[in-house]
Amino acid sequence: MLCEERRYGKDPSIVGKKIRVDEVPTIVVGVMPPKMQFRASVDLWMPLVPIGDWEKRDYRGLMMLGRLAKGIPLESARAELGTISRRLESAYPAADQHIGILAMEGKDYLNPRIRLVLMGLWIVVGLVLLVACANVANLLLGRAVERAREISIRVALGAGRWRVIRQLLAESVTLSVAGGVAGWLLAVWGVRAFDVAIAGEKPPWLDFSMDYTVFAYLTAISIGAGILFGLAPALRLSRVDVHAALKDGGHGARGGARGRYLSGLLVTGEMAAAVVLLVGTVLVVRTLLAIYRSPIGVNRANVLTMNLDLPEKKYPRPDDRISFFEQLQGRLRALPGVEAASIASSLPGHDGMDFAYELEGGAPADTRPRVRGLVVGAGYFLAMEARPLVGREFTGADGLAGSPAVIVNHSFAAKFWPDGNPVGRRLRLIADGSPQAWLTVVGVVPDIWQNDLRREFEPLIYQPFRQVPLAGMSVAARTRVPPATLGPAFRREVQALDDNMPVFALRPLDREIRLHDWTVRVFGAMFTIFAAIAMLLAAVGLYAVVAHSVNRRTQEIGVRMALGATAGNIVASVFAQGMSQVALGLGVGLAAAFGLARALRAVLAGFQPDWATFAIVALLLVVAGALACAIPARRATRVDPVVALRFE
Repeated sequence: MLCEERRYGKDPSIVGKKIRVDEVPTIVVGVMPPKMQFRASVDLWMPLVPIGDWEKRDYRGLMMLGRLAKGIPLESARAELGTISRRLESAYPAADQHIGILAMEGKDYLNPRIRLVLMGLWIVVGLVLLVACANVANLLLGRAVERAREISIRVALGAGRWRVIRQLLAESVTLSVAGGVAGWLLAVWGVRAFDVAIAGEKPPWLDFSMDYTVFAYLTAISIGAGILFGLAPALRLSRVDVHAALKDGGHGARGGARGRYLSGLLVTGEMAAAVVLLVGTVLVVRTLLAIYRSPIGVNRANVLTMNLDLPEKKYPRPDDRISFFEQLQGRLRALPGVEAASIASSLPGHDGMDFAYELEGGAPADTRPRVRGLVVGAGYFLAMEARPLVGREFTGADGLAGSPAVIVNHSFAAKFWPDGNPVGRRLRLIADGSPQAWLTVVGVVPDIWQNDLRREFEPLIYQPFRQVPLAGMSVAARTRVPPATLGPAFRREVQALDDNMPVFALRPLDREIRLHDWTVRVFGAMFTIFAAIAMLLAAVGLYAVVAHSVNRRTQEIGVRMALGATAGNIVASVFAQGMSQVALGLGVGLAAAFGLARALRAVLAGFQPDWATFAIVALLLVVAGALACAIPARRATRVDPVVALRFE
């Protein structure tokens, strides 16, 4: 769909027309719907025709997709695939020994991390909703105390209990629905602003939009919250003692204790939820940011990258591919502003190829160990500013005549040759079940991050491009000027060699890495925003409870001041009420947050909780609670005893 829109202007007659794809005349048979993506951003799909390496039994570069029959669980499919795997292992032991089949749901394959992140986001949003609803319930409880005389008069005039409950629930639901409407309008604006802010980073399959399912969810939440959190005040008022309420003049002295207890319980729960949210968010975001900011082994500043895939029809022989990429590297290096240019089969942050191998002189093993590997051109480590630690990097002569060469990274050398110089050692790869030529180690380079899922270093090997001339390669060039300014020049140099060659993902390496880590920034910001909202709501809830309590205690405060109580005594009394709830909420919340930290340490790699975070969050909640108590306390000290004694 994207290709049809950009290149052919939504031409309705495109179906049936012939276009060239990799120099091959191809007929368009259909147009996919908008935003149809699978894992990566693609513009067109081609039928799979096994050619070249695809026909080899040990080729692992393809995956199989399937839709389960209705009513068939995934476990049944896994069991059947396991049987098939064992049969293949028996029939083809050289290629399929110890090779299994991993079956997973599509949503887990598309982004293994996103499910965990979204689950965490659901929990955070749910806790924020509970804090907000607890605030509403507190306000309704406060109103219930004030309306005790009104409801008593209604009951005295003949209103039944269920009629009172229906009236109060209708008011509660009306209030929650009005809030839902305001929230919907705010959410529409917020989603659009958020979508615009991350438009250049989010993957194409991630769609932030407000549709009918979101509207239905919001409607259900608004009505349900109104009923659930309006039920307690409604039931409380429906059981009001008419005679006592009329004699008390509406103060609710006899029923206020239970209401104050429930109100305090809600505030304590809000504080505890805010502590858990803040501690969890700070710890997770700090861990993710530490991972995101950790070194990747290269200097990613001022590096321009692009991807090229040479058509098999036009470049069938290895010499053709070698000639094209060597000419391209020479032309790019000659451009003003370019310091170094080279090629690699994968850029930093992306998976390499997977090889079975054996070391010369190593002990025989039951199974062949496997290692990730990349194919790189001469000058690649110069372009990445990852100079060899020992030995040298590849030159233009590597891969021609003589002993084939290989470079290993520091992790590989430290694991297999910790006590000696790796240069001169040999290893060989296993292909089609047969050992290949011995590769001589000519250098050891620093660790470079090459993993799609985890920000960690692992053993890697590098082979020279002349030795393994692949058709699909990435170009990386270090520049003396802002990389983006050289984009048009790079395209021109490619088209000067082949005017039909498409260029993919032409962008600076720094942006390439940022796109890889969009989950950390986008969802980390969302977690932080929701946690801050929870703390604000908890402080507002505490303020509302303390302010309402001070208002109800106006007469009591007036009596105490008339009997000689000072302003300090009144402030201490108000703060004692509010801060006791803060202290209880902090105790419960910190205990729950400690349990959460232990759970996160078990599931999140690199997670390291620290007591400073707990202390800072506790201090923030104490300050927020003190501010929430300060305004009502100040107002209490200004009570005129004469006026207070006549307060109704």
